[in-house]
Order: sequence, then structure tokens, then C-alpha cells
Amino acid sequence: MAGKEYARKLVRPGSEIYPRIVEVLERLGGKAMESNLLEELRKRGFDVTLPELRQMLMKLEIRDKVRVLSLDEERRVVELIAKRPGRPQQS
Repeated sequence: MAGKEYARKLVRPGSEIYPRIVEVLERLGGKAMESNLLEELRKRGFDVTLPELRQMLMKLEIRDKVRVLSLDEERRVVELIAKRPGRPQQS
């Protein structure tokens, strides 16, 4: 495999945005409207559409990083799930 092709497979396009989503949520107090999150990401130079953001949020939700709650068909709230190291999780 050529070096360039190998490097391309290692770094997925857009993968650097996932930590930025978590960072923006932390700065917004751990909770934000989906539209506000999209606006903040765009201010930081990420050219993301709403469907793309929703797909990324779904992946973060699967990994227990965020929780997405629907208020109605259009509005969603995104919450950061705080995982504190060294503390037992409650059931």
C-alpha cells in the first residue's frame, strides 16, 4: 500500500471534530440546543451540515459521550454525559 493511501486510511475525514463537539458542550455548561451547537462549531471553522452533525451525535451517543433528547420534530437538546474517573457508576 502506498504511503499516502495508508495515511488516508488511518485518519478518517472529520474525526477531529468529535473532541471539538465535546469541548463546545463543556464550554456551554454541558447542555445545548442542537442548533446552538451547530452554530458554535461553524464559528470554530467546521463546515458541518445539520444531517452530518446528527450523524456525529449519534456516534457520540453510542459511545456514551452525549445524550440527545428530542423536544419536538425539529428541536433537540444535546447533553454531555459526565464520566468522572475513579467514581463508581450508579445504576
